Parts: sequence; C-alpha cells; structure tokens
Amino acid sequence: MKKYLQKLDTLGLVLLVAAVIWYSVTDTWGKGNLGLAIAGAALFVVGIGANYRQIMASLGKRSTKYATNYVVSLLLVIAIVAGLNFIGQRHVKRFDTTGNRQFSLAPQTLQVLEKLEGDVDIKAFFPGGDYAPLRDLLVQYRTASRRVRYEFIDPDRQPDVARKYDVSVYGTFQNPLTGTQLKYGTVVLAYGDRREKIEKRSEEVQEQDLTNAIIKVGRSESKKVYFVQGHGEKDPSDTEQSGYSQARKGLEDQGYEVEVVNLAAEGTVPEDADVLVIAGARTAPFEQEMGFVADFLQAGGGVLLMTDPVPAPSHAAFLQPWGIRVDDNVVLDVSGAGRLMGAGPSIPLVLEYDSHPITERFDAMTFFPLTRSVRPAEEKPEGVTVETLFRSNPNSWGETDMSTPEASFGPEDLQGPLPLAVAATREIRAGTEDAPGLMARLVVVGTSNFAIDAYFGNQGNGNLFLNMVSWLAQDEDLISIRPKQAEDRRILLSQSQLSVLRLVTMFLLPGIALVAGILVYLNRRRK
Repeated sequence: MKKYLQKLDTLGLVLLVAAVIWYSVTDTWGKGNLGLAIAGAALFVVGIGANYRQIMASLGKRSTKYATNYVVSLLLVIAIVAGLNFIGQRHVKRFDTTGNRQFSLAPQTLQVLEKLEGDVDIKAFFPGGDYAPLRDLLVQYRTASRRVRYEFIDPDRQPDVARKYDVSVYGTFQNPLTGTQLKYGTVVLAYGDRREKIEKRSEEVQEQDLTNAIIKVGRSESKKVYFVQGHGEKDPSDTEQSGYSQARKGLEDQGYEVEVVNLAAEGTVPEDADVLVIAGARTAPFEQEMGFVADFLQAGGGVLLMTDPVPAPSHAAFLQPWGIRVDDNVVLDVSGAGRLMGAGPSIPLVLEYDSHPITERFDAMTFFPLTRSVRPAEEKPEGVTVETLFRSNPNSWGETDMSTPEASFGPEDLQGPLPLAVAATREIRAGTEDAPGLMARLVVVGTSNFAIDAYFGNQGNGNLFLNMVSWLAQDEDLISIRPKQAEDRRILLSQSQLSVLRLVTMFLLPGIALVAGILVYLNRRRK
C-alpha cells in the first residue's frame, strides 16, 4: 500500500499540470479544471507525506543539493516565463503601421468595449468551423476587452446548435470579378437575454458590423428618431443621391428606430420621440408646427435643424429665443482646399473643430455643399449656452449677393472663418436627489446637403451626422469615429512593368549578388 502512496506525488503533479493547461485553453476556472487542480494538490501532499523519510534522508547528500539547485532554477525560469506570458496576455501591445490603421480597432469600438458591463458571447457559424479573416478580427476584440468571448461552429457538424440559433445562412461565395472564393456565414451575438444576428452572403463581416451589433444588444431600450416631413425636407426612405437613406441606415445600425412625422397632420410631436430631425425644409413651416418643436424642446427633447441657403427658410423667429443667428448668405471657400474633394468654392472644407462633445476625438475632414453661416447671436438669452462646432477656413467669406454669376468679397459680406454649425443647451429642470435633471439640446447646421446619400460615406460627413444625433439623444458613449471599410490599396501594374519587375527580382539582383561573391572569392585567392 505504501508503495502506491509514494507514487501519488507524481500523479498529483500530472493533474496540476493538466489543470493549468486546461485553464490556458479556456481562460476560465470552471468546475472541471478547478476540481482537477484540487485533486492534484491533495495527491501531491499525500505523496510527499508518504515519501517524507526518504526525502529527509537524501537532503544531506551532495547529489541531492545539486539536483535541488537544478530543480529550483528550472522552476524559477518556468515561473518567470509563465509570469511574462500572463502579463503579455493581459496587456497586449499591437503595432499597426498601415496608412489607414487597417489592423487597429476604431476609437468608437474601443469606447463601446470599455463600457461593457457584462459578457458578450459571439458564435460564428461558418463552413468548416473556422474563417481566418473573421478570427483575426475577433482576436482584436478579445484583446481589447476580456468581456468578449467567441467560438466558431460548423453548422454541418453541429446542426442542433445551428437550429437553436436559427442559422441558415452559410456557405461559400465566388467573386465574379476576381474569381476568388470566400466563406460566408452567420454571427450571433448574445448579451444577457438579448441577441443580434449578422448575416453576410457576398461580403466579409466588418468591424462596423460587429460594433453596431454590440451596441444594439447592449441597449436596454431603443430610442426613436423622427424626420419631419411636409415642407420638402430630405426623406430618409429616398435612395437617390439627394436622399437620406444612408443616414437612416447609419442610425438603425446604431440601434435607433427611425420614423417620419408630419407635424401639421399629427398636431404634435410623437410622445415616444427622442430626437427630431428637420433636414432642409424648402418652404417655411406653419408657426404652429414650430410651436410643437419648441414644446418638444421644453420637455427635454433633442432637435437637429439643418437649414439650407435662400430661398429655403432660415427659421429666424424660432431660433431667436435660443440665441442663434442664421445668416442669409452662401459661404465660399477660395483657399483651394476643396480641390482635394474635386469641389469648387461653394463646398467649404473643414479640417479643424471646436471643443465640444460632438467633435471630441473627431479629426476627419468634412465638407458642406452650399451652406450658410450659423453663429451665436450677440445677445444671449438667459439660461441658454450656445457653442460653435466648427468654422470655415480664413480664406472664405459669406456671399450675400447671389444675383451675380461671379462672386467677389464686398462690404456687406462676412469675412471668414465663419461658423457653420452651433450646438445649444438649456436647462429645463435642475437635478435633485429624487429626480435627474432635464436638459434641452439643439443643433443647427447651415446645410442639409452634407449628409445626403451622395456624401454620407465620404470623409467624416456621416460620422459627424451620427455624432450630432447621438449627442441630441444623450448617448454620449456612442460619439466617436466609427469603423470604416478597409481600403483596397492594390497596385495594378501593366505588362511592361511586370516584365521589368520580374527582370529586376529574378535576374538583376541575384546576378549582382553572384558577381559580388565571385569577386570576393578571387580576391581572397590572390591573397
């Protein structure tokens, strides 16, 4: 019996090592590996006790001392390596040298992951149970937050799991242009009792897909954004170049519900509205309609008012109590910066932004086709705070005479830089211990054209629009730079260029190395 007890220390060590390996794979101390570790420790102690006399008798021997030093040194090295590996896993550092930060997560993604209060479980259903491009992306999410867990599942080998999550979209897709094949599948995200599904048939699952899905499952309730209609405003269901369908999609991807409302027909702003968007009315609304908007603001709502240049209405009477002035002009930019976008002077380009939550960490270029200047009024109403968001560059002015074909700076024009958008707040009710404070928020932009479908995806225009709505909805945690599509930066070479490249790499460079080697060899022989 004693002979078997003396071997338990070895068995205990084996079980302890197995428990550590199990933990390194799963990254969790579950019942299985924890029980294995406890059993291993117990067996090791029993084995040491059974071998106590032999251990004490051998301690005085020289060979034992050398062996002990060797074992201690080995354990110390293993401990140091394990510690460095543990620290490396918890504090991963990645270096992205690509021009567009292709292998780095966007600031908004990092911001969303940082604010996770629970675990996000991601299940990727792909043929074969793996897909390298998506796995690389999920590794970045896992590295950024320990709250993110993921696993790949082959729907054909585990059909019961696929049925449980209602997965039917997966397979392979062949690109008709390049002939390359890619896998497509379904990604299911779970956060508590809420789920979100990403289904892609002919394109990769991108960072924005995952981040938007995490935002959706992280919301306990959906907020509603209403677009006002009835006076020629931009339509969120219009898919033409001048429509707002991309803006609608961007909002829905962020978890907002988007509806339209005709205030004249409804007689009020819907009770479930969180944000009201007035995107470029062509005719002046009724005074009573703007009264409904004012009442909505007084109740703590958020309004995004985008007013185009003349002949579009300026909403001056509505904006006066807010200390905002809309100028009757068109801002012209003669700095030449607009040439970067293939634009003329009627499309001012904005490169710098004032300090405000909407533009915090925002460094992308934006441009504003046919915009008028919007600025804080000289007389500020009591209790209202008006802040400029961004301005045109110094080589610009506000042209007031639109009757002449060639514009020039005149005495009645405003010299740049000119504010193009402002944000205003008014405290409706101060916060107390029993009830939170209530704040009305208003953003006014001098044009509605910057967020139309033709420009929404260009530079930072779409991000800026979404930031405005997020701030108005009091969702400051969503304000940042959103993920972008990866750029295709392939170099296309002509047949002659390919021939030159082949000649240089296959013959010229190896030939130079060969000649240099022969010369060195001959030189040494002479010596």
